Amino acid sequence: MEKESIGKKAKDLWEKHMKNANSKAVQWRKLLIAFSMIFVLGIAGFIFYQSGFSYRVTLNGEEVGFVKEEEMVEEALILVEEDMMKKYGEKAYFNEEVEVDRVRGHKDDLASPEELGERISQNIEVYRPASVILVDGQEEVAVDSKEKAEAILEEIKRPYIKDKKDKNIEVLKVSFKQKVEIIAKDVPVKEILSRAQAIMALGVTNDRARTYKVSRGDTAWGISRSFNMRTEEIEKANPGKDIEKLKPGDEINLVVPESLLEVVSVERHKDTEDIDFETEEKNDPSIYRGEKKVKSEGKKGKKEIITEVTFVNGVETKRKVKKETVIEEPENKVVLVGTKERPRPRPAVRGSAANRRPAPTYNGNLGAAIVATAKHYLGTPYRTGGSSPATGFDCSGFTSYVYSQYGISIPRTSWAQASYGGYVPRSQLRPGDIVAFPGHVGIYVGNNQYIHSPQTGDVVKISSLSGRRLLGGRRPY
Repeated sequence: MEKESIGKKAKDLWEKHMKNANSKAVQWRKLLIAFSMIFVLGIAGFIFYQSGFSYRVTLNGEEVGFVKEEEMVEEALILVEEDMMKKYGEKAYFNEEVEVDRVRGHKDDLASPEELGERISQNIEVYRPASVILVDGQEEVAVDSKEKAEAILEEIKRPYIKDKKDKNIEVLKVSFKQKVEIIAKDVPVKEILSRAQAIMALGVTNDRARTYKVSRGDTAWGISRSFNMRTEEIEKANPGKDIEKLKPGDEINLVVPESLLEVVSVERHKDTEDIDFETEEKNDPSIYRGEKKVKSEGKKGKKEIITEVTFVNGVETKRKVKKETVIEEPENKVVLVGTKERPRPRPAVRGSAANRRPAPTYNGNLGAAIVATAKHYLGTPYRTGGSSPATGFDCSGFTSYVYSQYGISIPRTSWAQASYGGYVPRSQLRPGDIVAFPGHVGIYVGNNQYIHSPQTGDVVKISSLSGRRLLGGRRPY
């Protein structure tokens, strides 16, 4: 009995222990399930919370887009650099500052790396090394390389370098009037020009106003050529002034076109010019006074002239003689001048047979000289009793004055001159002969014409013999 009681107690204790153990296991399972659910909910909440953030991208402080992940910004910048180098070369770059910050929201504004890269490309200034042409210290154009810049400058010079097939012309120097430099500099790619664009930019001209003082020999056409203008432009710049009647000392306005670059070319010209001979007169006692005789004709000499000529944009601006060398000396013309006194014939008695004595042999040189001297006084007023150009001439005063220049003395009055010297019929008149009319005289000049001082109120002039009553001609030498 007592043994059964002990076994039963032990069984009861075991069952009670097992029941407590099972109860604890259930409780632990419940706790584990609860913790698992909390963890899962926490992870889900965290993921949900994180999904509410994005990354804002700014370029130099300006917003360009949003991305989901920060790594996407790096991907976009790599795409930008690859595209930039493909377009502009490996040395291309940009200086803009890209910043990324984490923000909430903007789920609908998210961009892909490609889209972000496109936006960045549109808003950056791409630079690359270039060669910049400076004109008088001012940056004017930029091109890819120094070689291209040098080639462009040479091309601008080319139109003003003439094809010198003439051996007498040597091009000494071709340069620019302005100070031109080429420097290396990083510039925005949009400022780098092509060859044609650079040439056009450097060839631009601007109008500059200036005044010009007219010199002796200047004409409107000549001034326009010197300054590469049209005469119409000079006329427009000087309203109210007749540019065809310019006088030395006048000042006129010019609107001169000036190029950004002006090409200065200097040439050496070799020319040959004649040297004029001089006329040397020698007295000859074997020739009558008033006559001349050419002993030897003159001969021109030759000289070589070396001239330095400066052109600006093809227009001559300066010419300077550097050297003159005589190649062949000139030979003077020698003229013999008569000093022999002429015999003075006696005046013929009016109405006598002496009036008709034959004239001496005609001296063509003397006759031509008398006519040339007489013509020198064309326009001299008529004056009764006058016998000099200072006071005026009457008819006989004119003829006697002209003949006296050759040492030939003739009577002072017209009636006396009409019978002085040898008689010359009308058909045999020669230049230099005296022609006599009733109460009037003159000097025959040829072609049925004569020079004379007609009457009061008139001047020394040339008239026709036609219709005149001619008494005859006289040759008083």
